[in-house]
Amino acid sequence: MDAPASSINGFTGLLLGLLLSGPAGAARPLGPPIEELLADPELIRIASVTALEKTDSQTIRFAVRKRVSGEAPDEVLLRTDAATAATVVVGSRYVVAWSHLRKNRRFREGYETDPDGPAIAKVRGPGTVALFEQTPEISYLFSPGVVGDPAQAERQLDALLEQMGRADPRSRSLVASQLLLRPDLSAKMDQRRAAKLESLLALDELIPQHRDLLLQTALRMDAELQGRWLAETFRKVIIQYGTQYDLSSFVPALVLTAARGLQQTGDAGDVELLSTLLYSNNPGVAKAALAAMDSLDRGAAAAKVEQALRRDWIHTETRRALNRYRDPPEPTRPGS
Repeated sequence: MDAPASSINGFTGLLLGLLLSGPAGAARPLGPPIEELLADPELIRIASVTALEKTDSQTIRFAVRKRVSGEAPDEVLLRTDAATAATVVVGSRYVVAWSHLRKNRRFREGYETDPDGPAIAKVRGPGTVALFEQTPEISYLFSPGVVGDPAQAERQLDALLEQMGRADPRSRSLVASQLLLRPDLSAKMDQRRAAKLESLLALDELIPQHRDLLLQTALRMDAELQGRWLAETFRKVIIQYGTQYDLSSFVPALVLTAARGLQQTGDAGDVELLSTLLYSNNPGVAKAALAAMDSLDRGAAAAKVEQALRRDWIHTETRRALNRYRDPPEPTRPGS
């Protein structure tokens, strides 16, 4: 299962500054996760494999069926965490990325051979273990030359949307991150693809992290593709999760996106719903709601701010933001 974010800002920073991390501990500025996994065949090796056996609770032997990136023997023994290993089905096919190196700053190249043996990589940000059930879409997306070919952008988008509908949580993290971090693909959205995205967002089994990333992607679509359904989706999120969240989860980030989304897609009638978020236990959510309310109906927003300030249970940081909104500081004059 993907690692939770400790805060909205932490989550956003990790995702937008996505870093590849695995047994080699590499860290460098990068972008979409598929491109990053394919970027350095010496560091990260990728293959289509069949699971042969679990030699212990955290080690799996795979037969290499097709080399995708980097060198690979005919069989490879890979380490991973126990939770991931438990999901592997012997005899099933996967696309896996791994490294035989680990970080060591004492060496000029920064890496050394891992004495514990090769281990499956992770994509930091979504926290995804790079082991994906093999499907036609995953095989296509990891084919050499595909992700960097502008002529295949529409087919990539279709493959990502189709894969998102499959119940593989690791590939859903990969796909949702890829969609968000490839804004050029959003430009390829049309009515058919927007309808597909709408159907994906209607899936009850989506975890908050994946729903958040898809909603951020939807906000980048042309306005004529968003329709009423997107605003309704944002409203549903706010109603579903209320105001009190587990702050170590992805829920605050999702609700914050919903508030920002209504600022873009909602109307003055949404001020009432957004005003409930002023009582959130996460001030980032409250501030996003305040900005949306002000944008949709400043007069109604001011009245809701006054009402909230009369309560004694709003977050201290939220109270400061509401006071600044009600009584904004005078602009500093040059030379004063």
